[in-house]
Amino acid sequence: MSYGEMVGRVVKIFITGQDPRSLRTVELDNWTGVAITGQPEFFKKALEAEVLSRSCVYLLIRSGADDDLPEIYVGESDDFSQRYTSGKFPIEFDTFLIFTSKDDNLTRAHVKWLELKLWAILRGNSGKVVVANLNTPTGSNLPRADIATMQTYLGNMIYVLEALGYDLFSVKERTSTSPTGQVEQRDDEAQSLIIDLYSTLPKRLEDRAFLRYEDGTYVLTAGSKINSRITESLPSNVRKLREQLIRDGGLIERGDHLELTRDIPFSKPSPASALVKGRSSTGYQDWLRMADGVPLGAVLGIAAAVRDLVGAAQ
Repeated sequence: MSYGEMVGRVVKIFITGQDPRSLRTVELDNWTGVAITGQPEFFKKALEAEVLSRSCVYLLIRSGADDDLPEIYVGESDDFSQRYTSGKFPIEFDTFLIFTSKDDNLTRAHVKWLELKLWAILRGNSGKVVVANLNTPTGSNLPRADIATMQTYLGNMIYVLEALGYDLFSVKERTSTSPTGQVEQRDDEAQSLIIDLYSTLPKRLEDRAFLRYEDGTYVLTAGSKINSRITESLPSNVRKLREQLIRDGGLIERGDHLELTRDIPFSKPSPASALVKGRSSTGYQDWLRMADGVPLGAVLGIAAAVRDLVGAAQ
């Protein structure tokens, strides 16, 4: 048995009731933390959970269309069971996730520290998510021992979020949650698929943006040209990303176009091409392989077919 086969973690999901979409309680092996998640219609039921009378950090998530980004609100409370009894939420959402502890060791200072750190990480992954908070969380000053403990708690939060299918973090942030503190060995075949892609600005074939696919992540690279004009079809959260990049210097004017000044990772190719073109976009068609101009969707389809043939032959 190889090292990669031995490393793993157990995520336990308990579903309340008959509906698999209902309220879920999520636990991770050797962790006193717990997450409660569900859709809006199960929110009131979640407030009945005894653990939510303790200090919590939470996420309200509004999913995006295929060419848009999800929007997330990050918050904290010292008694979540009383937080939203009026039902007035900061954003509309389709999923909530509330993180707390099965014991009383998570304090208000802890969750304020976690809120700020999680907010900062998500803000740093601006190509994967739009953070809805208008103001920066205040955070808290913790002793060094508590900071070490909360770093572990934060890593477990990230692990649970990724295990539930939320691709919100970088590869480094994901692998840093390994229980051994080491990066796990990934499948050689998965590592070998690296695709360099380009897309052109509308009606300007000589002006290009560049995207790299590697480790399941799409990175829009610095120096890419971005359309200076936008249309009404540009998805709302990509529009917010564009505005944020212009404000913080991530996009600068270069005559008749904008230019990206830093690499931006994306979970999907379509929001990246929507940002480039200034309109709604299908990334699997609009991103073309540098070597031969084949659309990304066809490249990935061929790669999947080859993997299937190799697997059948073994």
